[in-house]
Order: sequence, then C-alpha cells, then structure tokens
Amino acid sequence: MASPARRIAYVSLQAVVEGQDTWAAVMEIVRGMQADGWTVDCYFPDYGGGAARGGWQRLVQMRRLQRRLARHLAEYEALYVRSHPLAWPTARRARRHGIPVVQECNGPYEDMFIAWPVLRLGRPLFVGMQRAQYRWAAAIVSVAQGLTEWLKRDTGNQNVVTNGNGANIDVFRPDAPRRPGLPDDFAVFFGQFPAWQGIPTLLDAVRLPEWPAGLRLVFVGDGAMRPAIEEAVAELPERVHYLGALPYEQVATVAAHARVSFVPMVAPERETMFSPLKLYESMACGVPVVATDVIGISEVVREADCGILIPAGDARALAIATARLFADPQLAAEMGRRGRRAAEERYSWRARSRQRREVVEAAIKRAAAR
Repeated sequence: MASPARRIAYVSLQAVVEGQDTWAAVMEIVRGMQADGWTVDCYFPDYGGGAARGGWQRLVQMRRLQRRLARHLAEYEALYVRSHPLAWPTARRARRHGIPVVQECNGPYEDMFIAWPVLRLGRPLFVGMQRAQYRWAAAIVSVAQGLTEWLKRDTGNQNVVTNGNGANIDVFRPDAPRRPGLPDDFAVFFGQFPAWQGIPTLLDAVRLPEWPAGLRLVFVGDGAMRPAIEEAVAELPERVHYLGALPYEQVATVAAHARVSFVPMVAPERETMFSPLKLYESMACGVPVVATDVIGISEVVREADCGILIPAGDARALAIATARLFADPQLAAEMGRRGRRAAEERYSWRARSRQRREVVEAAIKRAAAR
C-alpha cells in the first residue's frame, strides 16, 4: 500500500550551490521525494547568486530563513534537517509543537571545526547545540555505518538509520558524452578540494616513477587545495591537468571517460565516517576506482569488486594500483561493469531517496500515534 502524499520542509543552513557536493546530496533527495508525490519546501540560505561575504551575512541569512520557517511551521508534517548547530532554534520550536524532526548527519562534530577553525573558540556551545538536536530528533539519517555507531553512543538516540550517499545513474553513466579537449588517457579526481580528500597523496603519487607513463591526472572541482594543484600543473604540465569546477551534469562528461577514478580520503579524525559521492558516481560511470581502505569506502568497493584499495596516505601504493589498472584494460573494464551494476541495483539516488522517505514517514506516524 502506497504511503500518503506528505508535506515536509527540507532545511539546510549550509548554502546549496550547484557544483558543490552538497548540492547533489540535497537536491537528489528533494527531487526523489517530490517524484514520489510529496511536497517538499526548501529552506536554504540565499546569497544573491553568490557566496556569502562573511560570517555576519551567513548569520543574518540563517536567522531570516528560520524566522520564515517559523511562520509556516504548522503547515508541515515533519522537518528534514541537514544537521547544523545553528538550526537549534528550529529544532526546539518543532519539538514544542510536536512536529517530528529527522536530522541528516554527514560527519562528526569535528567537521565544523575543520571547515571553520575560528569556531573552536566556542566548541562546547556548538557541540552542545548539535548534540541536543540529535537527542531531540525523531530519527537520524546517518551516511556511514561508523557514524551511526558513534551517534548512538554520543547522543543516546537509538533511532539512527544508515543511508549513505549515492549517484544519479541517469547523469553518471558509461555512455555520457565526452568533454572536448580531454587527454587521450587520463585518471580523474573530481569533487571538492579539502586536504582530507587525499589530494596531497595524489600529487605525491603523480611525481613517482611508478606512475604510469602516458597517463594524465585530471582534476575537476575547487577548494582549499586548489593552489597546490595549480602549482603541480605549472611544474608537471605533461602529467597534471586542471579543468576547474564544472556544473553537476557536466562532471560525468569527464569522469565517464577516465581510465581510473580516485577516492583517496585521508582523515584520521573521521576514520569510519565516509560516504563519498565520487565513489558512487565513479561506479555509476563504469570506471574502476583506486580508493582508501577505510570503513565507509572499503566495504562498498569489496562487495562490488569495482576497484583497488590502498592504505590511507600511501602515494606509492596509489601509483602502483593506478599502473596496474592502466596496464590491464580488461581488468579495469570488468571492475567498471561491476561498479555500474552495483550503482544501478543499490546506490542510485532514487533508491536512497525512497529509503529516507520511509524514515520520515515512520517518524510522522509515530508522532501521530502519540
């Protein structure tokens, strides 16, 4: 029996900007719920088509957004909140009014302090605000099993469901058109560029003698490590190529034509809390991966047999794995086909969206029963 159409609010105090990982992770879920007949109203910051000009503008937008939601709160059967400590007023207000809140957790508290080191000065306050929201939540959607276990221990809320990220298998597909101007043979890294994505490991690997001759390393995206990538392009123009950030639907025009795709995360503080979009999108493109052997990544790669796992931060192992796949096109193609099949069967955004919709539906029914 189909569940009734629902009306919910999706709240993200982090800007949802096309070209960033957040955009896909948010909009694919929203579109999936809407495709199933739900009304989903989005409450996102609006910086006039650009980035916020500073912390004050962010705070103003977050306050304005939450005040607007407060005026319409009674119209919703549930709130779906992409976790943020400053969403505390909205979570508290919903709790007072008996409206269930489902929190989506994408990482431990430390993530906010990595992104915004100045916030460490107020660490007890920010952690306390986020922990309270998790404790109040009718349910928590966690994107990695290690994160699920941590949330249960830290918050005492046992209603935590693991539902990782995914891929749009209609956009990311093996027959995506090829972007003009690409090298004949290349490996790719795409996404955002914080250091914990393993970019330093990649830049070390491409300089090693084990790196396969004739294979270019192409970067797509932007972020903190961009200057290091641009320096590598200047130093090694025959090995490293940078395309900049591309619109979401154009990333596949590069990724689908790579010989290898990299998922080389290095972040000891997150050790079991990964669910990288690029892993599922690479699999959907039918491209084998070279990925870090950590929980959240390794079980997916092993189950699908879609790539080679390496120790975190091991540039030589990365170069050797890349050379192995480059030298054996048949092995690479077989891994790519297995990855695509797994993406179709288990890791599409439509499947992920339905699973999250079921979590929200259950929260609404429990609230009604009370």
